[in-house]
Amino acid sequence: MRNLNLVFASLARSRFRSKFRLGTAELTYLEARGLPVILTHAAEFISKRLATEEPVNVELKATRSLPRK
Repeated sequence: MRNLNLVFASLARSRFRSKFRLGTAELTYLEARGLPVILTHAAEFISKRLATEEPVNVELKATRSLPRK
């Protein structure tokens, strides 16, 4: 796993990422809830919704047959 300090430093230098800003609605939401609550929600979201570190071995089946030559 990469050092998070290096990751955030790299993101800070990114011209693409520097264009993103919180809008009025997002800032209002953040101020109303507080940063600790937002970080808790983010941690819960990551733990529940994102894939596990080791993928499950699942066989995929084609839904349509391939065209014949």
